[in-house]
Amino acid sequence: MKSIKTSFLFFLLIFINSSSSFAQQKADSLSYYSNVALYPQNYTDLITAYSYFNNAYSKSRDSQNIEASIRHLYYIASIEYKLGDYDKSEKTIVKAIAFLGQSPNSTDKAQTKNSFYILMGLIYIEQRNEVKALEFYSIALQNAENPLDSAKIYNNISLIYKEFNDFESAKRELQKAFKLTPRIKDTLTNASIIDNLGVAEFELDNTSGLDLINKALALRRAVNDTSTMYASYAHLSDYYYKINNTIKAKSYALKANELAEVINSPSYKQDALGLLIRLSKDDYAAQYKILNDSLSNAEQQSKNKFALMRYDYSEFERKALESQLEEERQERRTIVALAIAAIIGLLSVFFYFILKSKHKKEKQQQVLNTESRISKQIHDEVANDVFQFMTKLEGETISNTHLLDDLQSIYNKTRDISKKHSLLEDNGAFTDIIKDLVFSYSDANTSVIDKGSADINWEAFSKMKRTTIYKVLQELLINMKKHSQASVAVLMFKKEGKKTVISYTDNGIGCQFKKSTGLQNVENRIESIHGTITFETEPNKGFKIKIII
Repeated sequence: MKSIKTSFLFFLLIFINSSSSFAQQKADSLSYYSNVALYPQNYTDLITAYSYFNNAYSKSRDSQNIEASIRHLYYIASIEYKLGDYDKSEKTIVKAIAFLGQSPNSTDKAQTKNSFYILMGLIYIEQRNEVKALEFYSIALQNAENPLDSAKIYNNISLIYKEFNDFESAKRELQKAFKLTPRIKDTLTNASIIDNLGVAEFELDNTSGLDLINKALALRRAVNDTSTMYASYAHLSDYYYKINNTIKAKSYALKANELAEVINSPSYKQDALGLLIRLSKDDYAAQYKILNDSLSNAEQQSKNKFALMRYDYSEFERKALESQLEEERQERRTIVALAIAAIIGLLSVFFYFILKSKHKKEKQQQVLNTESRISKQIHDEVANDVFQFMTKLEGETISNTHLLDDLQSIYNKTRDISKKHSLLEDNGAFTDIIKDLVFSYSDANTSVIDKGSADINWEAFSKMKRTTIYKVLQELLINMKKHSQASVAVLMFKKEGKKTVISYTDNGIGCQFKKSTGLQNVENRIESIHGTITFETEPNKGFKIKIII
């Protein structure tokens, strides 16, 4: 029996003409080779198209272009089917379906998978596996979205029945397809339906079959498609052979053979020679024809013996591949989750230090506010009361002048404490404030010198930093007055890169260094604004401090 593929080599799968197909092909070469793969005019067409799509698939796979990979795999599988390499075609389809599982385009996914199901059905027709072929086409028919899709599927279902000589069932399916032809604009699809219906009619001894086959041939000639014209000539030869018109049967067999030479396909040539041999009166040729058909059928049945097993294994491979892909996707999701967790962790640490710094500043500000409040309270309540008491005593006759001196001393100490802890009045240039501070601690016994304070851009410092620096300088000068017995004290300010360096030096008596409460306060204040401080002193060698902010 003649191969079914001979009747249907031109077959177009659904997604090529579908309105929901892949993105329109832009490259001329892609469009050209797609047409060559679907409408091959000779054997060389299939080989060159196969080479092109293999290269195109490699590139799209390497660039992770999933949709292009699926499209190229379809053409590869289709060409492998037409070349008769059904096992490779089936494996290519399984690979493409695995890619479909990764495709984000859900609109195209169902219909594209349908196209591969149809091609798989064709493969099982060739392998004479009626059950599996019908199973694939039934699934495809349920997902058909337009008349063209449905007609093609009905046409292919008819080929299954035809392969098993069930021409009544084949005719029934073809009549369903034939009713759709007025709504189909594709000439070759209509020609295939009409041609196959004609074959079914003449196999059932209906005279209308010849007219249908000739009508299909006219349509195929109109578009000059050699592969489908070959099918018409082969069917006409069959028709006339059946009615014992050997002259016409041989005439069409010769035309089919001429086209087989043009197409240059071994399967076409084998089929055409088979048509001619059966018309030969040579007994040896007739015996060869019978034996060759018998061997071909035996070989095909041997292949079919394991067809279902191959399909099941292909399904296993596909599911295993999908499982592997799912594991890879899960690994990627895990990596993303870990990356997000790491980012959240880093942000948490970052915000922790930001909040800690903010809390430290707020705490520092609270200390300053507390000091200011205590200072104001000492000034308003204690110092004022002492001053009023002193004023009252001055109006009285008191012989003990030491009492007045003591009260004056208490008042001065109270005023100094108040001044020391009061907030910095930020209503003038900070340079002037420093100069006033230096001046206030200079007297007949001690000279306090300011060097370079005017060269520093104090506006670049926050108010809190300026206040802290002021209080540190104030604490140093108080410490100098109380303990150093210095005649000269120098405050030096300078820039070193982005840092500001403040140096304090006096020529006092020095000491064996031990942090007093005042110096400890100085160190704490400098650390609160992220600065550093070093002390240097020895007995009779003065006192030195270096502050870096």
